[in-house]
This record gives sequence, structure tokens and C-alpha cells, in this order.
Amino acid sequence: MLLGVAGMIGCGKSTLSTALANRFGLQLALESVDAENPWLELFYDGDAGMRAYGLHLQLHFLATRFQSMRRMRALGGSWVLDRTWYEDAEIFARGLFEQGYMHSNDWELYQRLYAELLHAPAARPPRLMVYLHGPIETILERIASRGRPKEKDTDPEYFASLNARYERWITGFKRCPVLRIDVREYDLMADPGAVDEIATRVRLELEKEIPQTELWPAQKRRKEAFPLG
Repeated sequence: MLLGVAGMIGCGKSTLSTALANRFGLQLALESVDAENPWLELFYDGDAGMRAYGLHLQLHFLATRFQSMRRMRALGGSWVLDRTWYEDAEIFARGLFEQGYMHSNDWELYQRLYAELLHAPAARPPRLMVYLHGPIETILERIASRGRPKEKDTDPEYFASLNARYERWITGFKRCPVLRIDVREYDLMADPGAVDEIATRVRLELEKEIPQTELWPAQKRRKEAFPLG
């Protein structure tokens, strides 16, 4: 069983993914960032960096994401995914193309690779997608207070357009059921106890697939590294 956690940068995906994995005794697949991603800092180096390294960054995400999916399939069991491969391709890579940061030939090649990888046995859809969302003003406030240095220095217009693409994407997303969570109502950084109500809502969606004995406090989980996409 796969439980996906999706949403904008700054929404608290990693925090919620970790909390749900701990609560339900599931394995946790965190996204891989910073030192494990040689393209991320180069990409966030202004407009020129986005144009020069957009394709490199997205191919890195695509390759490492599906490598992690293959490892998860080999290990078996149930997992919480901190961001999904759908977002990598259908929001981030597409957005770079639409904004002129990725050449049309590069975008066509990327789409071909993504389409082929979706046919892989490991690319089964999550059982449920937990989608974190909120107004752009709230998201920008959280990026400013909690984001990585390069994110804090990025033009807010980039995040505004990214947030709009997320909303368009989730509106048409049909690959699995979606549970929407407004980040203004549940801020796990400020109130860790808020996971109780979220866990209850998730359990109602997945009653027969989540272990009946929840684990709290957390015990160690096996982790796979996912890239930031």
C-alpha cells in the first residue's frame, strides 16, 4: 500500500509524511535534497540557473525517483511517499517548459522518458493522495520562515505560478482518491498534536489497509531517499 503526500514547497510535506509513517507504523520514503542533489543549488541561482539547469534537475529527479520506487517494490510492505513522481513531471518539469526555462525538444524527450517509466511495475498509483494546500500568502510566509536559503531568495512570482499549477493539477488528478488538507488548519511545526486529526481522516479513507495498532511514540522506519521535485 502506498500513501502519497503532495503539495507546494513550504506546505510541510516532509513533516506530515514522517508523522503519518510514525503513527501508522509504515515505512517512510523521504525526498532527497541538498547534498544528494548536485543540481538543486545551481538551478535556484536566478533566472540563468533555471534556464541552464532545469532539464538536468528534472532528469535527476526522474531517475532517482524511479530508482527509489524500484527499491521500494523489492523491499515490499506499505509506504508513505513524501512527494510523488506525478508532481515531478506534471507540475515541475511541465512548468519549466511552459515558462520558457526548458526547450521544446528537451521537454519532448522528458515526456517520452516519463511515459515509458509510468508503464513500469513499480509505478502503481498510491492508494490515497493527501494533498496539502493553502493561499499563496501563507505558503510564502512559511518559505520565508522555514525554507532553505535558496528558496528564500527565489522570486515570489515563481512560487505563485507553481502554486497555481498545483491547483490546476490536483483538480484534474484522477489516478487515486485525494484527501485535501488546508495548511492553515493543521500546522505540525507549530502544533505536533495536529497529526491526531489528520491521522483520523486518513484512517477513515484507508480503514482496511492501515495497521489497527498505531505506534506512538515513533519507532525507527526504513527510509529511501527521494529527490526534491
